[in-house]
Amino acid sequence: MSVDDRVRGEFPLLSRMLNGERLVFLDSASTTPKPRVVIDAVRDYYERVTANVHRGVHALGEEATDLYEAARLEVASLINASPSEIVFVRGTTEAINLVAHGMGLGPEDEVVFPESEHHANWLPWRVRARPVPVPIDADGLPQWDRFESLLGPRTKLVAVGHVSNVTGAIAPLARIVELAKKKGVPVLVDAAQSISHLPIDVRALGIDFLAASSHKAFGPSGVGFLWAKRELLDRLALYQVGGGMVSLNEELDGRFVPRDAPFRFEAGTPAIEATIGMGAAIRFLRSIGLGAVREHDEQLGAYMLDRLRKVSGVRVLADGLPMTERIALATIVVDAPGMTQENIARALSDTFGVCVSGGFHCAHVLHARAKLDGTVRASPHVFNGEQDVDRLVDGLTQIVG
Repeated sequence: MSVDDRVRGEFPLLSRMLNGERLVFLDSASTTPKPRVVIDAVRDYYERVTANVHRGVHALGEEATDLYEAARLEVASLINASPSEIVFVRGTTEAINLVAHGMGLGPEDEVVFPESEHHANWLPWRVRARPVPVPIDADGLPQWDRFESLLGPRTKLVAVGHVSNVTGAIAPLARIVELAKKKGVPVLVDAAQSISHLPIDVRALGIDFLAASSHKAFGPSGVGFLWAKRELLDRLALYQVGGGMVSLNEELDGRFVPRDAPFRFEAGTPAIEATIGMGAAIRFLRSIGLGAVREHDEQLGAYMLDRLRKVSGVRVLADGLPMTERIALATIVVDAPGMTQENIARALSDTFGVCVSGGFHCAHVLHARAKLDGTVRASPHVFNGEQDVDRLVDGLTQIVG
């Protein structure tokens, strides 16, 4: 039995009918459906626990804290890190902003990253520092042969998406890290798109920061994490202040002592139920095995690209990139007179029950450089099979025709 056959029934959303058609969900790069175990973990917190963490000394408070901290252990185990290096945040965007703020960058400090990056890994450097983008080609792929020449005396950070949310291309992290370390430059990895597709070992990669979200990895929205080397966490400036992150606040002499990392960066009441759900999602992902996920990715991705290539009027971005260098994600330009790419995505949903993304996918610069007025993105995951790709292709064929 294939992986998709084994796990599809775990996702309640996939039993839904959409306009009389069985729902085909091909938008996991935007957000993934949630398996039953995640939904149950969130509901269980509300029905049985419902208490704040790190505060109450009663039984429910202790239970909530244990569940919450168990999620931190799950995240750490997933990426081969220490729990004390895991900071819970609202998602990848906040994690990257925390680093941008905490490093104390100035307008002359340079951050090098590909032009193809998601806004979450573009705008913080535009606001906090001087962005130095790596140029991209007409398909949106970074010209990595030009990367080293962009590293200079003012480069304070290299920030790169592990997997592009538009092309699905896997960044050559080993080479990027090697060149950055030669210059003494730390490396931040945006793992939003890779965390549920590829095995990640932060120690083996030799990186310094890693940001990821829960909702793209079968978990709830509104929570994610930042991993950073402990010595870097200890040097980052405080991001937010308030309850939960302070050890001592004296009114008379003005003493203010924050807690040690990671708690110094977790001010206020967190998204407790979502964090517990993220822990359940990681356990679910590990029960499948990231090796099995990657194998399924390569097989289904190859099938999808092969079928899309044969549709007249459809162009696949980064079509020549082999599956060993990408995840199962295809962004296409559809030639259908009188229709925008957003119109096409909506037609696939309304007429064929197929959910994909249409538009700019939070990557305006990539589309501008590639001279594209929007694209359509299909992003299957481990619960999808060839029959889902067939529905997509059949729909596109009819729309183009």
